[in-house]
Amino acid sequence: MSTPSPLAHRSVLPVPHTNGLLDTVRAQSLAWLRSKYPGRDLPLGTGQHQLDDISLLTSQAAYDDSGTEYATRLQLRQDQPEATWRTTITAVRPPTDRGYVCVDLECFAAGADQPRTGRPRLVRDLVAELTAYDGLSRLSVNALRVTRGQVDSLIDVLCDPDRRLPVVVAARPVRSDPLWSQRVSSAMQQIAGDASSYLLWDLDTVDAFRAAVGEDHRVAPGVVRTYLPGVDPAWAPDAGRHRWLARPRWTDPADQAWRGVVRRVHTLALEQLLPQPLVSVRFPDLSERHRQERRASMDRAQAMAAVPAQRTSEREDELRAEVALLNGLLAQADKELAEATRTCELADRTATSLREQLQVVRTERDDEMEDHLITLNSLERVQGEADRLRAALQQQGRWQELAEATAQPAPGSGSGIPDSFEELWQRLDELPHLTVTAEPTIALDLDEHAMARTWSAKAWSALHSLNSYAAAAAEGYRGGYYQFCQTPPPGGKPLSVKLVAMTESESVMAQYGDERLFPVPGGGRTAMQAHIKLGYRGRICPRLYFLDDVKGDDGPTAGRLVVGYIGPHLTNTRTS
Repeated sequence: MSTPSPLAHRSVLPVPHTNGLLDTVRAQSLAWLRSKYPGRDLPLGTGQHQLDDISLLTSQAAYDDSGTEYATRLQLRQDQPEATWRTTITAVRPPTDRGYVCVDLECFAAGADQPRTGRPRLVRDLVAELTAYDGLSRLSVNALRVTRGQVDSLIDVLCDPDRRLPVVVAARPVRSDPLWSQRVSSAMQQIAGDASSYLLWDLDTVDAFRAAVGEDHRVAPGVVRTYLPGVDPAWAPDAGRHRWLARPRWTDPADQAWRGVVRRVHTLALEQLLPQPLVSVRFPDLSERHRQERRASMDRAQAMAAVPAQRTSEREDELRAEVALLNGLLAQADKELAEATRTCELADRTATSLREQLQVVRTERDDEMEDHLITLNSLERVQGEADRLRAALQQQGRWQELAEATAQPAPGSGSGIPDSFEELWQRLDELPHLTVTAEPTIALDLDEHAMARTWSAKAWSALHSLNSYAAAAAEGYRGGYYQFCQTPPPGGKPLSVKLVAMTESESVMAQYGDERLFPVPGGGRTAMQAHIKLGYRGRICPRLYFLDDVKGDDGPTAGRLVVGYIGPHLTNTRTS
């Protein structure tokens, strides 16, 4: 079982104007600490300060060669029963570069269960007080209003090559909706500092933005769209990278998909590399001063101990005082040693998590390479079939049919591959030979993951293949779906058999068969074992489960191919 990353949240604020930066960060940090520890003395001077039995506050400062402070760091560690929480605020004011403020929240769980984490309120407070920019984009607590005359500036923000954070653009709906406004406002405040946010103010602005950015990259009324860095309005395939959430999902009280916009932005913030000034800053070792004090005290104590015993009682009092001081310093050394041990333990857990994350990334890249190879193999096969058919038409002199086949897209392919599971669900009517009973919310939750675009494309290919098989079966194809993928009939759309499993093991069905009971037409649930793999490895690796009853003649599923589940990998005997 992999070790979850202790880094639960990270916000990095670039601040072009650094005058008063360190003082502002200290003031906001102090206000945040006072809200957590009301009525207590909160020293921010350099050193370690025990606030209570579980809270340790560490304050550090860094100075340049001229003795001017250029960086400060405050770290609050809370050793609670369920987890150790560590919040680190770092501000750097380089002499030749913009300033940066970084807020990290780490959670080191005490047990197997990872506690839920939220972003520190301090981030929003810092955004409100500082003038922070991401390239051309101003970072703000609330969405910045965009009118028709400001559309060109927004396009510049989206296409800015120096932008590293997402831009979230919302378009007001045609009719005012309080729930939409409330949820969008809440989302914008929760992503403050991790993305810039803009609000297209009226229909004229929406139309102007659509004309400027193009049909594929537009934002319709009531829609909220997250634009990643590197927007290219001139290239239609780029639009799929920039996900959107439609108005009905914001205005349905029972639908919480809008929170996924916030989670996605926070996830993207964790993937950001730290700017070099934050990476290279070094703070003095706080324990060195204590070591020097202990060394000097021990030297004095040894000198006193060398004095003959018949000396005056005054010297004995001095010796006793020095021994008492040494005992205090030893106690302090024990405390510092315990703190150093704890810090090393947390550092080891962080290093272990990073190593495992690196392995996951390597595995994902291997999976992507395998997917590309499968795709290339399929493309070569299809290209070969097309070349043979083209040659056959030419030999028969059927030039008109050849021209029409070349000019017209295949039926059902005019809209291309869906960019998300939400779009996939809206296009299920393009698959007339399938009956999809799968719970949509489970599938739509996959859109929150970084691999959603790849998974939805694979799901679409799988559904098209199943639809092609069901159509072939209706026309007399006698084999099952696995045979269809091995030796497809003319015009069939097979998948690689590596992706298809027609059964589960007996042990899986014995232990986890109840998880594989899915809804069927007419009510009730039926066991489905046949499935298609939409991912290979990892915690999610989605699956599509189906029931092949296209040749059946009795029961509610007779003559149907039913897709009962699209979602994360279900429990099996190898699940940790």
